[in-house]
Amino acid sequence: MQVRTWFAIFTLDNNMITEVELFQKDLDAILGRVLSEPLLLRGKVAGNDLCDLALKYGFVASREEYDTMLHELNIGLAKKKIAQSMTPDKQIIAAVEAIDDIDETCNILAERLKEWFLLNFNETKLKGSELAHHILEMKEPAPELTIMQSLASGLLGLYESRLSIEEYLKKSMHKTAPNLTNIAGYLLGARLLSIAGSLPKLASMPSSTVQVIGASNALFKHLKGKAPSPKHGVIFRHPYVNTAPKRLRGKIARAVASKISLAARYDMYSGKINDGLPSELEKKVANIRKQAKKLS
Repeated sequence: MQVRTWFAIFTLDNNMITEVELFQKDLDAILGRVLSEPLLLRGKVAGNDLCDLALKYGFVASREEYDTMLHELNIGLAKKKIAQSMTPDKQIIAAVEAIDDIDETCNILAERLKEWFLLNFNETKLKGSELAHHILEMKEPAPELTIMQSLASGLLGLYESRLSIEEYLKKSMHKTAPNLTNIAGYLLGARLLSIAGSLPKLASMPSSTVQVIGASNALFKHLKGKAPSPKHGVIFRHPYVNTAPKRLRGKIARAVASKISLAARYDMYSGKINDGLPSELEKKVANIRKQAKKLS
């Protein structure tokens, strides 16, 4: 039996150490080994504490040296894991979630700004950014106007931030998931990544799951027998799905989900752009519509 620790491999026989293979005393090499395989960082081997074994077999000269090396190893591991977690798809997910937060905040502030405006001025059909711009241009001697203009300025700043994040999202999606972007568009594609949790997770999902992703409430109701099976989730935002007649949405959603799933796998495993995917989907949807017309 072998026990692999961060500084050595111990061979045991009847819980007795019979052989020791010390690793090279190189933190970078040890760090690479720890990242590639499960190694024991703390604990005991054959009833002996790891620190005592490192001293006994000459890996370190003192407990202080052992503690220092283990501390530096843990810092290196933390840095590597943080770097690995910040993959391009994670950056995209952070961006699309930021857009969602901004949208929610903007809707609340825009509604509050309009209510405040109506309390002090005439009725208006303006809303959102148009109303904010209008308020900033106003010169009326109202004591509340200065505060309203401050709120309007902040609201416009959020709108500008959203535009810049959306531009970043467009560039990042074309670079990280070009096939998914070509099929779903950068916003819907990013939202699918966000709900799935990552590109690898989306790529591993069957198309039937992709079809209903984002429809968890409807799916739970269906499983409880309180509603029919959902025909689509967030992919309803795809133009092929939301412009389809209601009776065809299920079939078209399946076709779209199938191509989205395939596109995600191309992005994850091949890294090459399959230019034929969009035209294949277009033909499939056209064929569904054509057959439906024949039957009607």
